[in-house]
Amino acid sequence: MADYLHSDLTGQIISAYYAVFYRLRHQRAGYNEDNLTQALAVELRARGLRVRTQVRVPRRYRGRRIGTDRVDLVVNETVPVEVKRVRSLTERHESQLRAYLLDGGWAVGLLVNFGSAQPQVRRLYEPTHDPTRQGAER
Repeated sequence: MADYLHSDLTGQIISAYYAVFYRLRHQRAGYNEDNLTQALAVELRARGLRVRTQVRVPRRYRGRRIGTDRVDLVVNETVPVEVKRVRSLTERHESQLRAYLLDGGWAVGLLVNFGSAQPQVRRLYEPTHDPTRQGAER
């Protein structure tokens, strides 16, 4: 099995997501994204992880700040997590998380969905911010 950057941490986050997904299986439809984000934050903290919610991500164009967005969670200051409650994840959702990775300086992020019948998780990797690749050709 390949060893990916932050695989231990992303594994813990995914495990917590599954726990919340199945624990709330009969209630998820009545919860909005913010409720689900908070439930996931509670689960992650119960597992001993540091979690910040609604973390500001500055948006830049040509080196100038043009605005700010917010990523739902950042775990251990290392992995941003974007929470969705949609029928199915799309490329648009991945693009949103990829922009957070690029603008926020993170190498790995997770996209999790509570709106589908089955769990959906996508792990995105941005090599530009991989600390193990510093000095390597890009």
